[in-house]
Amino acid sequence: MQEYYYTKNKDDFMGSENRKVKKKSETCEEQLRRMCKNIAEEITEGKTREGKNIYMQDFMEGVYDIEWITFNDHSYKSARLLVAGGGPNIWVNLQDMNVEGYWASDRVIEPFIDNLGLDEYLEELHACK
Repeated sequence: MQEYYYTKNKDDFMGSENRKVKKKSETCEEQLRRMCKNIAEEITEGKTREGKNIYMQDFMEGVYDIEWITFNDHSYKSARLLVAGGGPNIWVNLQDMNVEGYWASDRVIEPFIDNLGLDEYLEELHACK
């Protein structure tokens, strides 16, 4: 694992008269695991990272895309929510109750419990279409 150094002075500002601080780099897989775990915890705990209570509408504001999973008659079965894309792709899979993260060849799965009521909300949303 590669280690790198950055400099920081006593006021946490970068500058020339700084001391070296050793920082361990995080691999892509570790970053992906941390991100997926945070999302799974938000849904399970029903809280944001700041500790404030949220509702499913607040969570849905950060969703980039919805992939509907339907029965043959096009009635709602479940959905997958794209919550991060571009670098890592992270999906909240309500059928399997997993947060699925993909980044290059890395794949991470973190289970969650839907304490936000996302599945019920999406079933109602699908019925309105």
